Amino acid sequence: MNSAPSSTARITSMDQFRGYTVAGMFLVNFVGKLAVFPEVLKHHNGHPYFSYADSIMPSFMFAAGFSYRLTILRRLAQQGAARTYRHVLVRSLALVLISLVMYMHGDVEEFKKWAQMTPKGIWKFVGTLLKANLWEVLAIIGVTQILLIPVIAASFRVRTIALVACAVTHLAISYWFNFFFVYGKPNWLDKLLRLTGESAWDGGFFGPIGWAIPMLFGTLAYDVVSTRTPRSAAGRLLGWALILLIVGYALNCLGTLYDTDKASVPRIGDVAASPVMPPFGNAQGRSLESLFATPPFMVPPPIDLRIHSYWSMNKKVVSLPFTLFSSGFALAVYALFVMMCDVGPLQIGVFRTFGQNPLAAYIIHHSVEGAVLTVVPGDALTPLWYGLAGLAVFFGITYLFVRFLEKHKIYLRL
Repeated sequence: MNSAPSSTARITSMDQFRGYTVAGMFLVNFVGKLAVFPEVLKHHNGHPYFSYADSIMPSFMFAAGFSYRLTILRRLAQQGAARTYRHVLVRSLALVLISLVMYMHGDVEEFKKWAQMTPKGIWKFVGTLLKANLWEVLAIIGVTQILLIPVIAASFRVRTIALVACAVTHLAISYWFNFFFVYGKPNWLDKLLRLTGESAWDGGFFGPIGWAIPMLFGTLAYDVVSTRTPRSAAGRLLGWALILLIVGYALNCLGTLYDTDKASVPRIGDVAASPVMPPFGNAQGRSLESLFATPPFMVPPPIDLRIHSYWSMNKKVVSLPFTLFSSGFALAVYALFVMMCDVGPLQIGVFRTFGQNPLAAYIIHHSVEGAVLTVVPGDALTPLWYGLAGLAVFFGITYLFVRFLEKHKIYLRL
């Protein structure tokens, strides 16, 4: 019988799962620029639903939480609390800095003239940076890790309570102001900060509260994998996954109460006037079938028929249906890797290469992607074979760079 992994051994299933997630990121980032590829492989912030692309970032957060818990416990035993948490803080801030260096030139409005360097101009720059432009995946991971410092080494029960607290807090602030804050609709905080009309993505400033949910599930998954046999752990993870998938989808069904062809729904543009408190009265007189949400990976009704609400699979606001369903999806996929890699003998070389050096792969792939896309037109007239050829070239060049680092035992770790 296979035994549970020791606290110091690498866990093959997580290396492979992390590598799969990095490869998935390469896929969705590249094809997201090309009209010829199916929509299910792309992000849809303007028309939110759970596409394959939307499964990738929560899987990153899940894997980061798993490794975060493993590393913290190991460092606490070897170095003590002061050095351990100082390392976490420095590493997390370094991730934020790397994200700023990688994305600031593309996402942030530039100061083109010295005359723009006024108190108002500087505040607009800083405010929009903190509200929206900062929040790429590395910065989100870094800030979420800092947010979870008080509980990362705590018991399973304490982290479960923290997970519920994050869910309740995100729901409460979304009802109070945050949904409109992210969508750039009138709200008291934007008025106070003079940022009215500025929208955000991936949750914006308060997004880490929501992103903490898949990260915390990652920490809980580590506890299961590190204390049980692989076969037992896989069964437990699949059980959790099924519950989360059902609960996430059930909450998503509340979004059908905003169907404008079934009832009158007060709105502010394409956003419901009451996006968090569902209009339960709109369920009256409707068939049970009409109250089921569109299944994940399928396009829901257009926005003019089902307007934006908190209860869609909404990555833009990191809604509760999204975080719960995506965490369940990550758990299910990871459980399969446990069965294949910890119970069985499977190891995929490309997943190992990406999974053991994910930060290097992440940084490298952006430059390679940009270079390849200069010769791959994004319009719908581009043949599918040409788009696939471009994807293969992009993927192959990125792999060669990361494989070179692996062969020379160069790992980008903070």
